[in-house]
Amino acid sequence: MGKRRALPNGGKAPKEIEMGKTLGVGVIGTGWVAGAHIENFKQIQDCEVRAVLSRSKERARAKIQEHGLKEAKAFQNQEAFLAQSELDIVVICTPHPMHPQETIAAAKAGKHIVIEKPVALDRESLEEMCKAVEEAGVQTSVCFELRWIGLFKNIKALLAQGLIGEVFYGETSYFHGIGPWYPQYPWNRTKEMGGDAFLTAGCHALDGLLWFMDQKVVRVMAMSNTSPNNPLDYEYDPNIAALLEFESGAIGKVSTSIECRQPYTFPVLLQGERGSILGDKVSSLDWPGLEPGEWATIPTAMPDSGDVSDHPYLGQLQYFVDCIHSGERPHNDLKACAHVHEVMFAIQESLTQQKSISLKS
Repeated sequence: MGKRRALPNGGKAPKEIEMGKTLGVGVIGTGWVAGAHIENFKQIQDCEVRAVLSRSKERARAKIQEHGLKEAKAFQNQEAFLAQSELDIVVICTPHPMHPQETIAAAKAGKHIVIEKPVALDRESLEEMCKAVEEAGVQTSVCFELRWIGLFKNIKALLAQGLIGEVFYGETSYFHGIGPWYPQYPWNRTKEMGGDAFLTAGCHALDGLLWFMDQKVVRVMAMSNTSPNNPLDYEYDPNIAALLEFESGAIGKVSTSIECRQPYTFPVLLQGERGSILGDKVSSLDWPGLEPGEWATIPTAMPDSGDVSDHPYLGQLQYFVDCIHSGERPHNDLKACAHVHEVMFAIQESLTQQKSISLKS
């Protein structure tokens, strides 16, 4: 069988992966997100979940039993977990502050890595992670899984066809009330663990906008607030709106609210010189038979649920496995998604300094 090609980032691959080989998967974490990853990896033909790591070995055993992983091993010690030669992929599903250390350790152990968002809560940790991954030459996949939902795929296809021309304005929002009814709420509401409204949740909207615009942000300006009386007891402002300037001169707006009282909503608007896209609708001067000012609807799966069981992890993970076998660099790897985090850190700086912030090129 053919072997994996050298990685395009120039890093040294720690081991060769034979095409068609069953890849061993190890999951760090035992929460509901970890369960979603386990169930999706079970659907990928050439993958097998072989280990679960938790601070509590009993919780690891319970997770293994819950998902019917008859041959999987439970671990409490990270070093022993990563020392397993039968593990090729490590999936990091722990609270946000733990992601950097776990990513660096997994990279040094020569494992390919799936990293839940946000990958880091500060710039220094992000840079250390990127350095470790590049030096190890391993593949990574950041969980911006909405890139695989029908709406996102349709929008990318419409943009590739040039149906709305060059985009000069883009707007995305993430509105999802996260309160006591949400499993992650107890730690999500804290500054130390949650970070801020973009890092903990709204990053999906920011990634979507950057994915559609396909260019880097050069300047940001942001504002934030908390609703009167802070009924959900957030330690940071749970509502943020940010204006973005892109390399081409295009502008955008991205916003998030995690204390809103409404169903999960993910609006998308893109305006170009030849037309516009509004969610699953498109208006274009170049659409045959479509009158100016009319919308054409393209039915598709919409991002309308905050439940991880409804997220398109399968597409993301299958793509990652394919990239491991082929040597292709994933478009959602750590290096590519670092810019999303850099923009979020710039938004934080804008909020703190109350002025626009220019990003380093």
